Amino acid sequence: MGEVLTVLPFQNTLATFQVSGATVVEALENGVSQIEDGAGRFAQVAGMKYTFDAAAEVGSRISDVMVQEGDAFVPIDVAKTYTLVSNNYVRNGGDGYKMFRDAANVYDFGPDLADVTADYLAADGPYTPYLDGRITAK
Repeated sequence: MGEVLTVLPFQNTLATFQVSGATVVEALENGVSQIEDGAGRFAQVAGMKYTFDAAAEVGSRISDVMVQEGDAFVPIDVAKTYTLVSNNYVRNGGDGYKMFRDAANVYDFGPDLADVTADYLAADGPYTPYLDGRITAK
């Protein structure tokens, strides 16, 4: 637990909320908007895939956004509503994610992220990181 708290010391809670596909793409653009500076806003994702081009103009770096529906990945529908999970800091606009402030069906009071992570590690043993193609750099 000490190692988990070293990595996740801020007592963020899990948050769920709903936004449009257009907002998801806007959020991904924010995530790569300062990549050349090593900014801490880079979006790690699950249930979706995307490609970014760090050499492209800020605001036009994201392409090929695919979301998982069942066992398949399909292009994101910018008009569709998607349910997201993040932490309450990002959901409340931290790290430039201001597009999430006006989300619908917001619940910012989930369990502490450190507790969720520690419970996962306790139940499933050590975690070995791997690449699975969710994020592709051009």
